[in-house]
Amino acid sequence: MLLKPKIALLIFPIIIVQVMVLIAPSFMLYQAKFGAQMEAHISDSIAQAEHSLDRQLRALTADSLFFSENQLVNQYLRITDKNTRLNVLQDALQKQFSAFMDVHPEYVEISLLMADGSEEVAVLKEDVNNQRANEQQVLYFKTISQSSANIEITPLIDPDSRQWVLVAARKIFNQELTAQRLSPTKTVQAYLIIKINFDFLDYLFKYNSLLDNGFIMIHDARGVAIKVQGDQQVASSFLANSFAVITEQKSVQVRDWSADKGAYIIGQKKLFKGLFYTAGWPQSELQLLLRSIGLSSLLSALPVIIFSTLVLFWLLNRLFIKPILQLTLSARKMGKQRGAWTFQATSRDELSDLAETIKEMGQGLIKQKQKVHEIAYIDSLTKLPNRRQFTDDLQYHYGQTQSELPDIALLFIDLDGFKQVNDSCGHGVGDHLLVIVAERLKNVLRASDRINYTAGTAREHKIARLGGDEFTILLQGIKDRQSVEQIAERILRTLNSTMTIAGKEFVVGASIGIAIAAEYGDSAVDLLKNADTAMYEAKARGKNTYSFFNKSAAQKSIERMEIKEALRRAINNDELQLAYQPQICTKTGKMVGCEALVRWRQPEKGWIAPSVFIAIAEESGLIVPLGRQILHKACQQIKQWQEMGYATVPVWVNVSCVQLGQENMQQVIMDCLAKTALSPESLAIEVTESSIMQGTDSIVQLEKIQAAGVRIALDDFGTGYSSLSALRGLPIDELKIDKSFISGLHNSEDGKAIVSAIIAMAHQLNLQVVAEGVETAQELAFVKQKQADIIQGYYFSKALPAEEFAKKLACAVAKRA
Repeated sequence: MLLKPKIALLIFPIIIVQVMVLIAPSFMLYQAKFGAQMEAHISDSIAQAEHSLDRQLRALTADSLFFSENQLVNQYLRITDKNTRLNVLQDALQKQFSAFMDVHPEYVEISLLMADGSEEVAVLKEDVNNQRANEQQVLYFKTISQSSANIEITPLIDPDSRQWVLVAARKIFNQELTAQRLSPTKTVQAYLIIKINFDFLDYLFKYNSLLDNGFIMIHDARGVAIKVQGDQQVASSFLANSFAVITEQKSVQVRDWSADKGAYIIGQKKLFKGLFYTAGWPQSELQLLLRSIGLSSLLSALPVIIFSTLVLFWLLNRLFIKPILQLTLSARKMGKQRGAWTFQATSRDELSDLAETIKEMGQGLIKQKQKVHEIAYIDSLTKLPNRRQFTDDLQYHYGQTQSELPDIALLFIDLDGFKQVNDSCGHGVGDHLLVIVAERLKNVLRASDRINYTAGTAREHKIARLGGDEFTILLQGIKDRQSVEQIAERILRTLNSTMTIAGKEFVVGASIGIAIAAEYGDSAVDLLKNADTAMYEAKARGKNTYSFFNKSAAQKSIERMEIKEALRRAINNDELQLAYQPQICTKTGKMVGCEALVRWRQPEKGWIAPSVFIAIAEESGLIVPLGRQILHKACQQIKQWQEMGYATVPVWVNVSCVQLGQENMQQVIMDCLAKTALSPESLAIEVTESSIMQGTDSIVQLEKIQAAGVRIALDDFGTGYSSLSALRGLPIDELKIDKSFISGLHNSEDGKAIVSAIIAMAHQLNLQVVAEGVETAQELAFVKQKQADIIQGYYFSKALPAEEFAKKLACAVAKRA
């Protein structure tokens, strides 16, 4: 589509949108204004009702006070004998009550209750029958008799008339001077009760403008209507379907509500205790008014839209479309005639600037190409060649020598401890450290080994940053290991010297993997892979060293990778099994627990030792899903044994330090117990010293686990870094002596002394002691003599599959029977 019709199609909706943008705010302002007016009408109606009620309450309070101090009432109460009171003054008092009710037609009843709730004088309207003579159980009597106030006004359904009334109950105190002298406190002699109906609100309902289309109602806190005016059906529907108890807020609560007849704006407020006012006004009135305003606004704007469209199209064609066509023709000629430019700008504006830009585009493209090359091949932080440049250089060397391997060696460098610097000091310090490392790597080479990064020049030793804390050095003219070893040692020395960053001193080592093309480097890919493998071998040897690639190390790496992948599949396919090794009490000889040990039988290789695959699982992070699976299996097995009727013992499950570092183990354990419906006493966990040594976070986790009711044992004690003195205050219940100490008891006096000291000190710390690896009668006799609490080892039983272990549980049940 050409530019002219395209602009014509675009202009019209743009102008319409602009006009609508102008109309929309006005429309929204009208909507907000009229909506606010509706809400104001509702609020005014509520305020009028509140004012009327308040005025009536004040009048009722004043009248009750005036009448309670009436001389005839006081004379009546001074007569102590009831029969005398009734015979002498009851008729007179009733006449006075009747005269008072004649003055106040809204009064339904005036009565006098004695202190015990008995009704002695009562005057009711002619159409109301007195239903009871004793009102001790009536709500308003309970309220005033238990209140500290002198008067209580309560809205309720009158038990006599069965109509809603306001009941004013006022205390009348002893007026005798003699009684007052004898008792300093006032004594309640009687209660004056005045009941009025809600007819005083009729005028408010009758002349309220909301009633033309809406509704007004008074109701209690449960939504029971007291008075309803207006659309009775809608009001009843509101109370039946949408009523919510109003809170004690003093402001008016306004909200929208939908009914079968349409949408309403509802205003609600609490007027008095247990008494609420609700008014509703249909939104249809607002919508009709707004539709009328919107239609008139649109009709007024339509001529403006048409005229504006025509004028704008004419201006765009004159100012932009024709010049752009001329610029297009000139650009085509420039492309064909190699720089010829025929466009002549008639004014100095953006189009003339665009023309100049197109003329300069050729030179700009050349400069941009150079910048793109730098971004693609140079590391932005260290200014060293990046992975792409390094890969190209490596491929170049192999491409130069088709018949034989190139004389090169590759050093793969990975910094030791860099992650800790990043985590503790931030990435800013980490980036600064990488820059320093890059400069030191440049300076570590001899003057004759200088680096050249420029493409197309002589190929010399090259340093590159592959990413993160990984660097490579590509050495040329290398056929043996001696010269490479010298450079590797120089690198280690220079990196081991202190670096000062932001006032802090850092020392980082490096693990260096070396691969020589003449030895094991048939291709660029193989050389890089072999150097990477050698680097991991250097890390396995303790870090801060270098290692040459050899096939045996590579084979180990491949085997570890194969085991890791096979373990991942085994976890996903739920192939691992649990075996259970009993724990025996030294005093009773009874089984008091068992340890759940994971077993893995791979179809191709048979049984894999836990010491092999557990270490790989911890290094790779697979220990997290593996640990969850073991925990769940153990809980399921405990539940199954319980359902079989066995008196189960606590099952101890090992928890790795990696799990404590990466998961909320307390939540994991609690979720597992909840899913299997087990109590915390059924499960216990074992942690190693390395878990305790991780820091306060792990200790806090263990404290939460222990607080939840799960027992904790410190496993393999003596093989790590903790001491007996460091155990004070740690969240552990048991101490497991490593089996390496037990197995050497028969020929080691030092071993016996160590085991004796551990048992004695652990008991001083109120810890139970478990001796692991007990395999002989002599070992059993020794640990029993030293009062170890629990024994575990082959002397009693190896770790058994669940089915065989269940037989031991069955035997235990039979012995108890």
